[in-house]
Amino acid sequence: MPTFTQLPDTLDFVFVQGDELNVLLDFDQDLTGYTFETRIIKVLSVSGGDVVSYQNVTTFTQTPVDLTAGRMNLSLTEAQTAALELGVAYRWFFRWVSPGIVTRTVLSGAVVARSP
Repeated sequence: MPTFTQLPDTLDFVFVQGDELNVLLDFDQDLTGYTFETRIIKVLSVSGGDVVSYQNVTTFTQTPVDLTAGRMNLSLTEAQTAALELGVAYRWFFRWVSPGIVTRTVLSGAVVARSP
């Protein structure tokens, strides 16, 4: 039997705790009129490979670079990355809502803070 799967692309972040993080995303499509949501969560429990319990931790600052070209910057300040504990499992996601009110989680992945 065929299976249809719609999952976000994976983009993992690994950085030094306390360093600023800036990431330029390029979706190569017009994002004018879209709204966006990002979130970093602390994973509390997993069942069957799925996160079943989590705690909201922080969000990325979203800065449009050129929405007609699909370019946006995500960033975390030094204080935000310093607040992420070493050795703790974090996940993040980037979700958009298109002008036609279609919600889609387009990116997600692991967030790892490391010591220098």
